[in-house]
Parts: sequence; structure tokens; C-alpha cells
Amino acid sequence: MTFDEVKVFDGIAERTGNQVDRETVRGSKSICQSVSELSRKVRNQGDGYFYLAAKAWPENTTRVDLIAKWTPMS
Repeated sequence: MTFDEVKVFDGIAERTGNQVDRETVRGSKSICQSVSELSRKVRNQGDGYFYLAAKAWPENTTRVDLIAKWTPMS
């Protein structure tokens, strides 16, 4: 299984272009199997580098906003 290195800054996730295998990231707390898991970890740990399963990144997307802005209901 391969993982994409993802840099998260200010709630915006972007892939760095680096891919690593499972052995490289074994034991890291920054491994995510899905974008929702990545979102959860970013809210708990803050910005930084994470490793997302290569197949989990949304197609035709270069950036993902992980922290949704609340819109008040009227």
C-alpha cells in the first residue's frame, strides 16, 4: 500500500508529490485511510504533514478544505 504525503496549512490540504510505502510510515500517528480521518486528525493535531492512502484523494482535485466554515441559518 502506498501513501501520498499531504501538507496541511490553515485547514487546506495539498499533496506534496511524494509517495511513501507502508514500511516508511509504520508507527506514525499521521497515517490516514480516508479524507474524513485526515480531517479529524487535523482538527486534533493541527497543521503539518500527514500520509493519506493514495486511493483516498478525491479525483480531479488539487486542494481540499478540511475545516468547513459554518454558515448561520436564518
